[in-house]
This record gives sequence, structure tokens and C-alpha cells, in this order.
Amino acid sequence: MGNSGTALVLGGTGFVGPHIVSSLQAGYRTVTVSRGVNPIGPEHVSLDLSTDPRPLIELLRRYRPALVVNAAGSYWGLDEPGLHRSLVTLTETTLAALTACPDLRARYVHLGSVLEYGPLPASGRIDESTPTEPESLYGRLKLAASLLVQAAIARGSVDGVVLRPTNSIGPGVHPGTLLGRVGSILAAHGAGRAHIELSPLAAYRDFIDVRDLGDAVLAAARSRTTRTVVNIGRGQAVSVRHLVDRLITISAVPADVVESATAPGALGAATIWLEVATDTAEQALGWRATRSVDQALRDYWNTLT
Repeated sequence: MGNSGTALVLGGTGFVGPHIVSSLQAGYRTVTVSRGVNPIGPEHVSLDLSTDPRPLIELLRRYRPALVVNAAGSYWGLDEPGLHRSLVTLTETTLAALTACPDLRARYVHLGSVLEYGPLPASGRIDESTPTEPESLYGRLKLAASLLVQAAIARGSVDGVVLRPTNSIGPGVHPGTLLGRVGSILAAHGAGRAHIELSPLAAYRDFIDVRDLGDAVLAAARSRTTRTVVNIGRGQAVSVRHLVDRLITISAVPADVVESATAPGALGAATIWLEVATDTAEQALGWRATRSVDQALRDYWNTLT
């Protein structure tokens, strides 16, 4: 497929960003933007996106992108003010910059989170009509950012869509996550049996391979759907305990798992059941997940060995 123009990927150096870049290279010249460096990307700009919009405006005018993807926003180790800057202020800055460059007509894809919904049902699937009443601070701030985007779309300031993905797993997963913690312990283990202490693993979650999420961003970039919010998931809740057991089996490292209420929390929320309806993604974006959870686990483990 021919080049569709330049894509700026904000937050392109985190866990999700590089996989988005990989998917976009099927049709775009990609440029990553973040505060850090990108040792593997072909083009990168170091920029703090959480303050003044003027540097981003200059960047938009220099590259004149056809697509802007907002995958930025760290939450590891941040207090509430830091989390607000990372999620909400950064989005305000991005929207202000895009609004200041209306001649670009860039498509804008914003990554939200299914944790913007809540409280979630004990079973069944959540869809885009599920009430947005998040219980966690992270969910509330992600929702605040997504509402800013939806308001800008309604005003006609941006041509965009909010994707609300479920839990992403696969190569590069952060060591602070559940699977990242388990994988790190298994990879660092020597002789004997590994001892892994985790918070209770009673939850069922809809996990998606992060590379499928990258493909969803590409589909959203190409789509001209009028839907402003689209949920992204596999549409199948999986036992978290099963996920941990599968990773241990794949690693071939003998291990004992101890569930303890005092162990570090891994999923960041008390939700027991989360399964996403995929109808809108299939109809509006022509997208569905194609990779299995097992493939995500195997490819993640291969990066650790």
C-alpha cells in the first residue's frame, strides 16, 4: 500500500507506542514524540507534551501530519497531580495544538481505556452505551481526557475518535503489570522452584495482544466512521489465574504461586469481570483481534530469554 502521509505518534516510546508504529508503517511515514529518546525508531522528536502547546504546534507545522495518535500518558509511580498532568493536561495541550492548525485536517486517534466505564457488570459484555462512572482515579482521569476529545470532535475542532482498549499484553509489557511481574521473576530465577507472591487472582479480564491494538489504531486512522468512541478487545474474558499458569508453563520454569491480600496489586482495579463487546469495532472500523492470548504470552516470554 502506498504512503498515506506522515503520522505523529505521541508517546511512541512506551509499551504500546512501538507496536502502533509497527502497524502504521503499512501506510504511513511515522515520527515518534515523547520526552525520552527512541533508540529503535526511524524518526523521533524529544518533547514534553504536558506543558506549552507551542512546541507541538511548531512540530505539526513542520511535519504536516495526516494522522496524530495520542498514546502518551504514563501512570507508573505518579501521584494524583502527576497523573493529571500525564493524562489530562497532555490531552489539553494536544487538542490546543491541533485546534491551532485547522488547515492540517489531521485525523486524530486518542487512546482511552475501558476503565473509563464502571461500575462494571458481574458478567456479560460492556459496550459503548455502558455508563461512564469510573471507580479508580486512573479511570476518572482517562475519562476526563476522553471527554475533552469528544467535545473537540463535537465542535468540529478535530476529526477524531476515542479508542477504549482493554488490558494489553505481549512483547514489552511493563514489569509493574501482573504479567510483567510474573515474567520478570521467572526470567531471573536460578535453580530450584520460583516463588511468586501475587494479589488474589479471582478476576476474569478481556486481554488483547498489544499488536492487535496497533492494528486497531491503523483501522481507526483509515476509517471515517462518525462513531466518536469505540471499544477495543477480544470479546472474551479470561481467568487471570489461567493467564499466570499459562505463562509459567510456557516458561518451563518450575514455580509456586501464592495469592496474598498483602501482595502488590497488579491490575490496578477491583473489577472481577471485564469482557468487551466488539460489534462497534467490527462494524465501524472493520477490525477484530486476530492474535491469541497464548501467542501474546509466548512472544512476550521470548523477549525475556
